[in-house]
Amino acid sequence: MAAPTAPTLTIITTEGIKKAGYANVLASLLTRSQDEWMEEIKNDIWTLAKKIKSLYTTSFAVTTNGVEKYSYPTDYSSELALVLMTGNTTGTAQAGSTTTITLASGNTATDLIGKEIMILSGTGSAQINQITLYNSTTKVATVNDTWTAPSTDSVYMIVDKYIDLEQTPVWMHDSGRTSPERGEPTHFFPIGDEDNGEFILFPTPFRSSSDTNGYGLRHKYYADLTRIDLASTLMTTVYRRWRSLFIQGVKAKCLEDLDDNRAAQEQQKYAADIRAMIVREAYGMDLSNLNISVER
Repeated sequence: MAAPTAPTLTIITTEGIKKAGYANVLASLLTRSQDEWMEEIKNDIWTLAKKIKSLYTTSFAVTTNGVEKYSYPTDYSSELALVLMTGNTTGTAQAGSTTTITLASGNTATDLIGKEIMILSGTGSAQINQITLYNSTTKVATVNDTWTAPSTDSVYMIVDKYIDLEQTPVWMHDSGRTSPERGEPTHFFPIGDEDNGEFILFPTPFRSSSDTNGYGLRHKYYADLTRIDLASTLMTTVYRRWRSLFIQGVKAKCLEDLDDNRAAQEQQKYAADIRAMIVREAYGMDLSNLNISVER
């Protein structure tokens, strides 16, 4: 049996307006629900809770030799972990597909199954995948998930080491510092800017004068619900998981806008739905994590 169709912004807002009792959904009402009411609903949720399981996400980036400052993702809200990834096996791909990469002809490493491979530059830069099969004769590595096919300009790195970078207050950045301090970063300093925020790596990323490749960064964070890309997979997931909540929110706001006497009751139900969702989405609230003791 086919999987249900993923709900879209149009499907959710149309259903909310219909549940308010308006079978003929006017284009103007639909536009307002999408441009205003859905944004209000996201703000209502965001005001009450910012660290929600469904908003947990991961992004990847590659450092540049000699550069210490990097921007947070555009939907960044709060930190979970920032991990530095490095490895001694690097090279330029001979070829690639959506599920494979052909390593350099001079590659001598053979024990690669289970290791992650990251594209440091060129086609597919900042992609990462896990090797599930490797043919040491043809140099073809098969990866777990599909990706943008690497090409002959794709520089890769086999990840051998993961370093949890220590978050440190920015006022400590220059404390006892000498210049330049370069090498493998161990700390990061969050700082603000005019848009999404930035962080400073310390020491400044630098492999060697003969190795201009960067390090990999795996950034785990909570996304800002009000800034998630509407076309992203994460937003599709949120629509699916919170479908009933969004529909109830649109219904309540539609009735309120039309000064319908049912608005107060539906607003109460909408507020209760938000609270229930937050409890459900809090870490540690899964039934499998609850320890129940019985006194005898």
